[in-house]
Amino acid sequence: MAMHRQPSRGLNDLRTLTGRNDKSVPAHKAYLRMSFLELERARRSMELRAATDRSDAIQARFREIDKEIGEITAKMNGTAPPAHPVAAVRKSPIGMRQASKRFSFTY
Repeated sequence: MAMHRQPSRGLNDLRTLTGRNDKSVPAHKAYLRMSFLELERARRSMELRAATDRSDAIQARFREIDKEIGEITAKMNGTAPPAHPVAAVRKSPIGMRQASKRFSFTY
């Protein structure tokens, strides 16, 4: 009698959980997701606090600049030197010359 051999099993015969659709989320996955979201919220709040601190520092510097400009203006008491008209700018001769021939490469 001849023995009947079963065909060898391949990749298509492996049983996996891939096709299984569970609509309900296990509790441990839900708690893990919530903890990730809380960590993200904590990171974002730290970023917001740092940005607010930087903005406050910039605003404080603006106030210092305005105060210093005011002090300089008060010290001048209208004694600013008179403005002189700007003389016409001389043109540089470089680049003003007409090209005698076209640009070419030689090897």
